[in-house]
Amino acid sequence: MDSKDYQQVETTRGLQYSVYYVKATSQATTLVLLHGFPNSSYDWRYQVDFFTKLGYGVIVPDLLGYGGTDKPLDPALYATSLVARDIVDVIDQLKVEGSLVAIGHDWGSRVAGRLANNHEDRFAAFGFLTVGYQPPNTTLTFQELQESAKKIFGRDLTGYAVFFAEEDAAEVILKHYDAFWDCLLAFEPDTIKQITPIGGFRSYLAKDPSIPLPKYLTPEEAEITKQRFRDTGLKAPLHWYKTMTADIDMKADSKIPKENYHIHKPAFYACALNDAVAIPAFFEATSKQYISQLTVHKYEATHWVHWEKREEVNRDLLSWLESSRL
Repeated sequence: MDSKDYQQVETTRGLQYSVYYVKATSQATTLVLLHGFPNSSYDWRYQVDFFTKLGYGVIVPDLLGYGGTDKPLDPALYATSLVARDIVDVIDQLKVEGSLVAIGHDWGSRVAGRLANNHEDRFAAFGFLTVGYQPPNTTLTFQELQESAKKIFGRDLTGYAVFFAEEDAAEVILKHYDAFWDCLLAFEPDTIKQITPIGGFRSYLAKDPSIPLPKYLTPEEAEITKQRFRDTGLKAPLHWYKTMTADIDMKADSKIPKENYHIHKPAFYACALNDAVAIPAFFEATSKQYISQLTVHKYEATHWVHWEKREEVNRDLLSWLESSRL
């Protein structure tokens, strides 16, 4: 991803976004690729390379708090409906022509969902990688969702989010930086299950365990990923988790009309069968309940499905785009 293709774009909230943008050439479709935690626009390098060679346009922002984008320290500014509005502003500022397809991974999937809920008319289709579509939640607090998940799945799933929202989380991560990245880049199910209980991730990091780099990443890629996150700071990206644990997103979601919960455009869900947090069966069932034109592909992969199975994911996304006439 060439640095010359990045632009600074200001939103109506007065926030500066760093955006990687390549115009569509032989295709009339532009993909809006939305990354998750802990990453940046670099997350999408394999998809950018694949689809731009085929003539698709790409818009790949560093989301709020990441990379070259502004890093406010007010958690309320990170509500995903507000970030979704920022993405629409970015598209408008870039004066993109043709059809748009929003595709998210991890937290980016939630932003893609809010684009569908609030701005469905602006997009031709939506994609969700690893984390499937999550309809607006206006009834259950974070604590209630935690308790419900534990009853259903027999274990805590989001204790790591509690740690990320704590005031000293950034400092703790910096002290155990290699252990933090080893854990998240490999995303081995047995290891991930150690960090999902309340207090689990903090205890895990204190031991400074070392995990070999997964085969789907080169040492150079891992170092770029780690260094970018270190260079731009940790506090702001962690605010995404405060929107969850402080029920900020819940309050923002209450403004979405219920008739907007269902997605009527084509949608793609890449199901990572070995993800120990984003439980595949749950997200597949929810996606099928709320999306009328859903395509599901399942991969023997962990959280980073678009890295680990990049050739298959790219091929299946292309087939879906072509079959949906996008």
